[in-house]
Amino acid sequence: MQYIEIGPVPGEENCAQVGSPDYTEASLRECEVFRRMLYRLFPVPEGLPVAYVGRTHPHDFGNYREVSIRYDDASNEAVEFAYEVERSAPASWDSIARYELAWYERKRAYDVAVREQRLQPEEVPPQFGTLTPPNLPPNASFSEMLASNPL
Repeated sequence: MQYIEIGPVPGEENCAQVGSPDYTEASLRECEVFRRMLYRLFPVPEGLPVAYVGRTHPHDFGNYREVSIRYDDASNEAVEFAYEVERSAPASWDSIARYELAWYERKRAYDVAVREQRLQPEEVPPQFGTLTPPNLPPNASFSEMLASNPL
């Protein structure tokens, strides 16, 4: 298997900085949202030996994470697909990814409030009682997503 590094987030977006106090949590969240976004934008054809994966790499200031495309270089179709994704990788978050990032931020705030006992578990809104954001319609705008799934 071979890997092509796509990045921790879309190319023109800000990302968590290695060495910052919340790097681990923030980078895991960003990479997971970016990985799901790549699957939405570039679905892997069934049977093609390709996957979007999060990877950790060493750095002078600590480990850093980014999303890679893993592919079998014995398959010409997989190689072509992987390089096409690298060439076409998005520059910015799509509306679903922006919603998911906001959802994770709100969920984190509620989790902190529960841990600090400012809220009882039954006081946490149901949309934050799950581990993942809701399933969102692919063509909705950010404002439509907020209207149907308030944060």
